[in-house]
Parts: sequence; structure tokens; C-alpha cells
Amino acid sequence: MKFSTVTIVSSLVLGSSLFAQAQQSETQVFAETTGVTEFSGRLTIRPLQIDALMEQGYTRSEAVAIHENAGSRLVQWQKEYFSDTDEYIVNIPEQFNENTLSAYLMGTGDYQYAEPDWICYPTELEPNDPGFGSQWQHSKMKSTKAWDYGVGNGTFISTTVDTGVDLDHPDLEDALISGYNSKTRQTQANGGQVNDINGHGTMTIGCVGAIGNNGNNVVGMAWDIKLMPVRCTNNSNGSASLGDLTHGAKWASDNGARSVSVSYSGGTSSSVETAGSHMRNEGTLLSWSAGNGGNKVTGSNHTHVIVVSASNQSDNVTSWSTYGNWVDVAAPGESVRTTTNGGGAGNVSGTSFSAPIVNGVLSMMMLTNPSSSADQIEQMLFDNCVDIESAGEDIYSGNGRPNFFKCMRAASEAEYGVTNTIAMTGPKVGVAGQNVTYDWTGAPASSSWKFYYALTPYGSTIGGQHFNIGMPPKLVGSGNNNASGVGSFTKKLPAVSAGMRVYVEVSASSGGQTFDSNMIVLDIN
Repeated sequence: MKFSTVTIVSSLVLGSSLFAQAQQSETQVFAETTGVTEFSGRLTIRPLQIDALMEQGYTRSEAVAIHENAGSRLVQWQKEYFSDTDEYIVNIPEQFNENTLSAYLMGTGDYQYAEPDWICYPTELEPNDPGFGSQWQHSKMKSTKAWDYGVGNGTFISTTVDTGVDLDHPDLEDALISGYNSKTRQTQANGGQVNDINGHGTMTIGCVGAIGNNGNNVVGMAWDIKLMPVRCTNNSNGSASLGDLTHGAKWASDNGARSVSVSYSGGTSSSVETAGSHMRNEGTLLSWSAGNGGNKVTGSNHTHVIVVSASNQSDNVTSWSTYGNWVDVAAPGESVRTTTNGGGAGNVSGTSFSAPIVNGVLSMMMLTNPSSSADQIEQMLFDNCVDIESAGEDIYSGNGRPNFFKCMRAASEAEYGVTNTIAMTGPKVGVAGQNVTYDWTGAPASSSWKFYYALTPYGSTIGGQHFNIGMPPKLVGSGNNNASGVGSFTKKLPAVSAGMRVYVEVSASSGGQTFDSNMIVLDIN
């Protein structure tokens, strides 16, 4: 240290005066929340940086002296020092607590911040619905982590075409909006009946969007969306014509639903693909249950319909689930707990419940990223599935079983780019201090490129064009794409601790306007 002992002692004498003032002030700045952020008995402290002090009017030599004195003041309590960020972790002495020590230090004017070194917990959002613990589909699909990205916005519309809905169910009533009876071709507003004539419809729609965190029964994949019931039959046994099913699905899409599921047989029909294509042109995704016959389907493989088989708690496709190359994904469908007619909840099995679970995942992805097309959302779903077939042609589960958390993360991160037309390749896991290389294709010929990165802890999110995180991303390279729009860049990873996430983006621009970009999320181990 460059300071004399006298200088350091004088600062401590001044500190004792400030300590007395801090003790007299009962103003509480920091408060702990049990199970979320709790006091550890330590503070994280950063002295004002030399540049910041000079901006206040100090000469450089004065700024250096103040900065070093601020560090010297902390030595008596120091537990750890991080030289890369000039931060101190200090143990709080007996005469202080988190608030009084912070007040004392900040009162000197020498520190940028003095905050608790919080004890933090995983940010997995768990609802208070009493039946949540019995809904194994949520633990299997990582729903609590997915809900950190959002639980709904109260406006997104999802639909099941089914036997109707229990209009008074406490887990559904407040989410319901006016629907349609596709058998009679009447809207609910004009007398079309949508009350559940069989019980099946209340079960399927609850898988999508049973209201979360309301202290009732169970929770759907989405906590807070609008549910538009479409009743396709007036038969108590639930039977419906294919025309009434596809008409109901198309009506829902025509009237604002962006994700629709049908939990009936008949999915192999060409008319189902036609309905799916019509809906896809409107920006709507159609999911259809594969069936429960245990049979293999050949000669049918729809382009615009997501066909869903059923998986069990062991992440195996059930023996009774219809399979074949037409299956796109598998989802929980054996003994899943959902809403039931009469206001209750129960366990049910069938691909009938797998399809609306996928519907719910898609609904959450679409409302998280409204700027992506239906095709893009579908591809994100497929890209973020768990492969649950150890061998073979994936004829039982298609792309696999969706990981809800990864689907939501993908949907959230897809907003970062401008158009995401660049195909970017490179590692997704790395080690601090080691080189990584990223290559890209698809950039406009002869455009300029810029390469950025930003850091956050695992599980945290950033959003918006160019890492809109309250601070500019770090520009780590720039250049020009060649005539084919191809580029490459190698960069040493920042020397940060394991458990950090690097958001790496390359963007192409011309005339100062960014028009193509893409991003890779790199986890540092």
C-alpha cells in the first residue's frame, strides 16, 4: 500500500463516527426473503473506480489515493478479493449488520456499492396448487424452470377441440372466453353449447391451461392464458365427425387462437393436413393426438400438423401409443393429473392428454416470442426435445419428448437476433481462458460483421436486439463477410468462474443498419 499508517488510521476514526450515525439510523435498505435471498453475514463491496473518482474532479493521484484507502479500510474484515472486478467479500463484524455496515461504508463516499453477499436459491417457480406435486409431467418436463421465463400474459388464446368444458370449474372458469360449437356451427355468444357433454374436454383443456398459483387443484403448462373452448359433438359418448373436428380447429384459428390441439382419432386423414396448412398460414400451430391403438401408422406424415404420442414416467413411449414416422414428438400421457368435470381433478391416460400438454408448451413459447413464425416455434420445439429412443428410427417419439425449460429458453433467446438468418456454428460449452471458434454462413455478401458477447449467471436471461441488458455488450471483433457471406472468428473466453453463461452474437450490417444476426449460448464449466 502507498498509504501511511496515519492515513489509514484517520479513515478508521472517520469510520467510527459514520458507524455511530449508521447505528442511529434505523433505515433498512436490504431485507432478506426466506428461500429466495437470505443474509450470509457478508457483504460484497466495490470501491469507486479511479476513472469514476476523476470524473468527480479529483486528480489522478488523488483518485488513486482514495481508491487504495477504500481497499485498506476493508482489510480488517476481508474474506476474499476478486482482482478481475476489484470486489471484496467481507465478514460483517459483531457491531454491524448488513444495513449498518453498508450505510457506514457508503457514507464515506468511497464505494460504488456495498451489498449483501446473498445466499441465493434456484429460481424455480412452483405454484401453490395442492395437486401440483402429483403432476409428474411437470417435474419430468422441467416446468418450474420453464416458468422462470413466464407463466402467461392473460391474453394469449389457446384452444382444444373436444367435448366442451366445465364452465364452473374453479381451475378453468376465470381463463375461459367465449367459444364455439362446431357441430351446430354456432358461437357460444349466439347459443352454441360448449358445456362438457362427456368429461373428456375438461381433462384436455386443463392440461393446456389450468390456472396456476390459485390454490386450487392442479396447474396446466400455462398458468395465465385465455382458453377458448370448441365443442365438436353433441353426443354423450364424445364421438364427432372429422369435418366437425377440422372445422372447429379452423374456426379457432380464424378467431384468434394461436395454438390448437385435437385429442381424437382420425389424425392420418389428408383433411387434417389441409386444416393444419390453413391454420399455419394464419400463424397457428395444430397438434393432434397419435392414438391409443399400439399400432404402427404408415403412409401418413403431415407437414403442418404436430402429431403427439404418449410417454410415461420412465421416459418411454407407452406400449399402447400409436407410432410410426408420422409422430413428431412424445409427451406425458400415462397417469397425468388434470382437471375433471364437476370441479375436481384426477389421473388420466392417453395420447389425448399428450397433445394438449404440447399445446400448452407451444402456447407458452409463442407468447414468449410473438415475433417468431409458427414454423420457427415448431422448429424450436423439435430442437429442444430429449431423445427418449435409444435406437431405431425414432418412430415412437419422433424428435423426442419436449424439455419445457429448454423450449422456453430457446423461445426467449430467439428474440435477441434481428432476423436470425445467419447460420452460426460453434461450441455451446467451454472452459474459461480457452479459445473458441465460431463460423457463420448466410450473411449478406460483402456486408460487415461485428462479434459481441455478454455474461450472465446460468439461468438468467437477457433479451432484445444486441443483448439489451442495461449495458452495452462487449464488442470483441469486426470485419467483412466474403462474397459468399461466410465468416469465422476465434476468441479466447473471458477468465470468469464456472457457472457463467456467455451470450455470443454475430451480426451483419450495411450502411449502419443491422439486418441479419444469430446467437449461441455458451455455458462455461
